[in-house]
Amino acid sequence: MNTTWGILAHVDAGKTTLSEAVLYNAGVLASTGRVDKGDAFLDTDQQEKNRGITIFSKPAVFDVEGGSITLLDTPGHVDFATETERAIWALDFAILLVSGTDGVQAHTKTLFDLLSKNKVPTIIFINKMDMPSVEADSLLPNLKEKLSGNCVLLSNHEDIAAEDEGAMEEFFETGELSDYRIYDMIISRKIFPVLTGSALKDSGVKELLDFMKKLSEYSGEKKEKGTEFGARIYKIESLARDTRLTFAKITSGSLKVKNTLPNGEKVDQIRLYSGAKYTQIDEAKAGDVVALIGPKATFAGEGMGVEDNRPELTLNPVLKYTLNFTDDTVPRLAYPKLSAFNDEDPSLNVSWNDKLEEITFNLMGEVQTEIILTRIENELGIKGEFVESGVLYKETVADKVEGVGHFEPLRHYAEAHILMEPLEPGSGIQVDADVSTDDLALNWQRLITTHILEKEHLGVSIGAPLTDVKFTVVGGRAHIKHTEGGDFREATYRAIRQGLMEVGTTILEPYFNFEISVPSEQIGRVMTDVENMKGSFEVPEDNGGLSIIRGNAPASQIRNYQSVLVTFTKGQGHINLTFAGYSECKNPDEVMEAYGYDPEADIDNPASSVFCSHGAAEVVPWYEVKDRCHVPCRQEKNNSAQDDEIPINSKRMNHSEDEWLDPDEIDKILQLATHSNQGKNPKKGWHYGESTRPRRVDSDYVYKAPKEIKARDKYLLVDGYNLIYAWPELKEVLDVNLDGARGKLLDILSNYKAMTDYNVIAVFDAYRVKGHEVTASDYLNIHQVFTAEAQTADAYIERFTHEHGKKYDITVVTSDGLEQVIIRGAGARLISSREFIEEVERKAKELRENYDIK
Repeated sequence: MNTTWGILAHVDAGKTTLSEAVLYNAGVLASTGRVDKGDAFLDTDQQEKNRGITIFSKPAVFDVEGGSITLLDTPGHVDFATETERAIWALDFAILLVSGTDGVQAHTKTLFDLLSKNKVPTIIFINKMDMPSVEADSLLPNLKEKLSGNCVLLSNHEDIAAEDEGAMEEFFETGELSDYRIYDMIISRKIFPVLTGSALKDSGVKELLDFMKKLSEYSGEKKEKGTEFGARIYKIESLARDTRLTFAKITSGSLKVKNTLPNGEKVDQIRLYSGAKYTQIDEAKAGDVVALIGPKATFAGEGMGVEDNRPELTLNPVLKYTLNFTDDTVPRLAYPKLSAFNDEDPSLNVSWNDKLEEITFNLMGEVQTEIILTRIENELGIKGEFVESGVLYKETVADKVEGVGHFEPLRHYAEAHILMEPLEPGSGIQVDADVSTDDLALNWQRLITTHILEKEHLGVSIGAPLTDVKFTVVGGRAHIKHTEGGDFREATYRAIRQGLMEVGTTILEPYFNFEISVPSEQIGRVMTDVENMKGSFEVPEDNGGLSIIRGNAPASQIRNYQSVLVTFTKGQGHINLTFAGYSECKNPDEVMEAYGYDPEADIDNPASSVFCSHGAAEVVPWYEVKDRCHVPCRQEKNNSAQDDEIPINSKRMNHSEDEWLDPDEIDKILQLATHSNQGKNPKKGWHYGESTRPRRVDSDYVYKAPKEIKARDKYLLVDGYNLIYAWPELKEVLDVNLDGARGKLLDILSNYKAMTDYNVIAVFDAYRVKGHEVTASDYLNIHQVFTAEAQTADAYIERFTHEHGKKYDITVVTSDGLEQVIIRGAGARLISSREFIEEVERKAKELRENYDIK
């Protein structure tokens, strides 16, 4: 009996503390570690120790009677939710941790929904019961309301019995329930038992561990033991490592060293990890969570043997970032190294834009960007910074439509008819078939289905990925002699594209659920801001001088609201964001204009089809395909059946099997098939017109150069007095004369301006000067600003950054901690006073060396 348990929770609920307490009670640890002290057993990464958060899911193994239990500690921070979702695939049971002081948070609900989607039996542990005024009875209604009505205290058999008819009969007969009855109800997810305790005080943890052991033993007895090999790959570690690790849960059968996996790769080592340490084993059995060494082509989410590949993740990044290098790294050469991130986490979608020669990442938020930048520097020796490029939009089909794709160059033939329908938000991609095998053989139907799912199809509004679409194979045709596998790939892709061009697509944008807490007197400002963001909210709740408001809003509008909130609430406001899914975009025209996508110019995604006419290939634009297709569309079939007529398009292929062309003509046909994405106007190339001979025509197409992207003006804002106090040389002058220190700083900044392309603004506090108004003046080649009465320098800088952050490239020099948080949120660059001092000295040294100044 080997089972895998995972502990999941909202950040700061005490998840890692509970993991430590469980391992301590299981005899794995001599003493418990602490997250805040950086000595937790499962937080082995240096960044985890530095930040006091869990970033990577890691296993710990301990023996129990009759087998072992693998405990997976998972990240709680929402930025690493994809890591948690992948780990869920390896679980037999889950412990969902709820903080007794905070109750069910938005991310707690998200985690519970993920466990439900994957049908993982779940136990709820209410932590921090040692805190004053925390009682299980008062928290239970919160669990029932926000998670499930089937949340019941494990000690309350009467409430448990109410959730199952058989249990109710047993309870009436005996006055209690057997352990096995309760175990069955947990495994079938009829109940979610609630236990309580304090992980920090080691209260209730032993009872939890005993329950885990009993439930694991019972499930092992009930589970059917298959002999055929099966495994789920849930994690890959590869970046800058000597060995590539494939973490897998063995679900059935066994795997030995030197065995060959179903994908043809050999296993060189099998490691059993527990924390940072591992042991090598010769054979992994069902229930084991192991790391395989040897495989190079495995991927997170892959099923092996009897296991299927898992569907796409529910949680995905919604923000796109461009990686700018701050050293002499060449982007094109760095991309192969950075693409290893895609092995570890495919949702990052590390991509290379050949036209712009830039690398982009899809990321969840600011914390994840900082973690990845640190990994890139530490593991690859590359320095860079992320610049936000906007949210990740998606598209769905605007209406129900039958797409038709036809591919018939020389000695090839395939036609596909695919019905596309929009689905409810969050449905993802669904595929079905509704066509008789008499009309299209089952192997061809399956091939079309494979081609639908094998790539990310793009919409025609902005070229964003499609989602929330149901594809149904409703027709098609193959040739007994000339059809090859790749033919249906071409026909399928073109059918999808043709349907999208015909009916259009709807742009979808990501939404966040939010929970905002502010002083009650400022709730009106928040409500107005949310309305301006085109968001919605519930009636605010009062909670001891604070108001709490919940709702949802477009990610593009609310993602940076934290910095605004901190500013006008003087640091008292707080916002919690969780991904709510995709919904219809509120400003599609603006988005389309910004993207400037032309679907007919996208040569990688053609909507046209290739037909054969008089022995030669002919490219037919998408708006004429349905008039030329060989299989009648479903609507045409219905009309023909009603009129009792033979469908017009129900004709045989319009070419003879023995009609072949010479090699020169074949080359011309292939040229047409390859460059087939053309609109109504002829492009340069081979055309047939009324003749069967190709002719060369000139195009009336006018090339339009892409809009020139002008570099934004660069501004350097300096918090004057903050920098003076941080600069020892200026601090000495300040002790004697304030004006002297300020003048010397201005001289330094003036010299720095001459060596760079910055517009320099030095900002000085004058908030204590009664009646003073904002004054600005030039000092040599820079600007100096004195703030108004009751306005600090950091307030002026924050306002300038928010108002001009999109127009200018702004860098701020300050060491004020709160101001740094706000500036980062506004999208400006940040240099600490110490770093700026070093930069000035470096520039001065460089100038002296270049011009041989003694």
